[in-house]
Amino acid sequence: MENSGQSNNNEFLVLSDLHLADVEDNKDGWMYYKSSRFLYDRDLYDLVDRFERSALNRKAEPVLVLNGDIFDFDLITAYPKNKEFKVSLFEKWRGLHANSKKSAWKLGRILDNHPIFCEALALFLSRGHKVVYVLGNHDREFHFDEVKQVFLKRLSVIATGLGLEKGKLEVEFRPWFYYVPGAIYVEHGQQYDHYTSFRYVLEPTVRIGREERLALPMGNLSNRYLMTKMGFFNPHASDFILNLYSYFTHWVKYYAFSIRGLAINWFLGSLVVMGKLLRIRNKLLSKPPDMKALMQRESATAGLEITVLQKLAALQRAPITSRFFRILREFWIDRLLLGGLMATGTVVLALVPIPLWIKLMVPLSAFPLAYFIYEWAIQGENIHTFEKNLPDIAGKIAKLLDVKVVAFGHTHRPRMVPLGRNTVFANTGTWAPVTFGPPPGRLKQGLRNFLHLRFEGAEPIVKLGSEMDLDGGT
Repeated sequence: MENSGQSNNNEFLVLSDLHLADVEDNKDGWMYYKSSRFLYDRDLYDLVDRFERSALNRKAEPVLVLNGDIFDFDLITAYPKNKEFKVSLFEKWRGLHANSKKSAWKLGRILDNHPIFCEALALFLSRGHKVVYVLGNHDREFHFDEVKQVFLKRLSVIATGLGLEKGKLEVEFRPWFYYVPGAIYVEHGQQYDHYTSFRYVLEPTVRIGREERLALPMGNLSNRYLMTKMGFFNPHASDFILNLYSYFTHWVKYYAFSIRGLAINWFLGSLVVMGKLLRIRNKLLSKPPDMKALMQRESATAGLEITVLQKLAALQRAPITSRFFRILREFWIDRLLLGGLMATGTVVLALVPIPLWIKLMVPLSAFPLAYFIYEWAIQGENIHTFEKNLPDIAGKIAKLLDVKVVAFGHTHRPRMVPLGRNTVFANTGTWAPVTFGPPPGRLKQGLRNFLHLRFEGAEPIVKLGSEMDLDGGT
């Protein structure tokens, strides 16, 4: 890894949260975010090409950094019909398990649907340029060597077919962060979000039966086992965070008069997610990995002292599995139990010999008031809360390391915040379809973001751009 001295002859293009998946076109708008109408592969191709040419024109070396959630394995519900491996009834219902063989099959399916993006990477690599892949939470499957090999083999086949390959194509995979002293620190950002943080980001697997599977956090499990069964919600836009009334109106609008189901899928999916979370947590706690060896290996690769890595790790959030009540709340189990208690109380009041006005007033006024007080007192964090802390976290990273830019993804909200003289924090937004209005809607402007960092002498030139802007070039 190129980590010695200030590499200001490099130019960096950072992309994150592409969420490439297989394509589905459903007439009723189900999973509309996977529709072919939102494909943007040609725009990606053109952006990478413009970046490469502009860097070379300035006699700089272009470096493409793919900062996590480039592919979205959680949204793939298909499975092979040719029996190339065993698929359980549960997997046919809820999607394949996240082991090496099945994740490799999923990646192959995604790549089949995005040949233009693959061609862009193959061209870039075949010309001798560097691609760095920082793993996120939705593409943590690249932890498996078999998945990496499927990716690299596909790019190599494309490059060879175009007659462009100049030797073996290599991508630098980074499980935690990418760091170039004097220039840039890039991390996906899921480790600062307790819904999506891995307990052991350098060893994110757990043994289930006879196989190693990813120890998926709550956010990923929810996407796999809940969101894929609630396809009128867009998981990229967080439009599934609603109040009770809004959930009811959503059900009336999209489910009441269709063949799709909501309540049962939500209830069964919630039970599946909670069961898997607890199983993963117990297995990880009973047999943790050798963190000393993992940190020593990362120290050698990243070119940083272990003490610095430990300080970086201390900034991360523990997974939500350490707070069981919050899990119950996220799946509305606490409100379901509260509703059951209130219904039971109403029945009890109806049966006991007390004045009628008490039988009526308590369920109609006291119970609703108690519910609203409970909601106010216990609301706590949600998936947006941690975003407020990201600039502070980036500032602490900038103080630990000699960098001009600290870049995260994950939140899907593009922004750039000064951290000090010639130092900034940037979030690279998303390329996933975030839309206005009911499904399928129209795309929101200002997304399909990229971060471009170059140097004029020692002076950093930083741009956070949008491919949807009229002047979206690098």
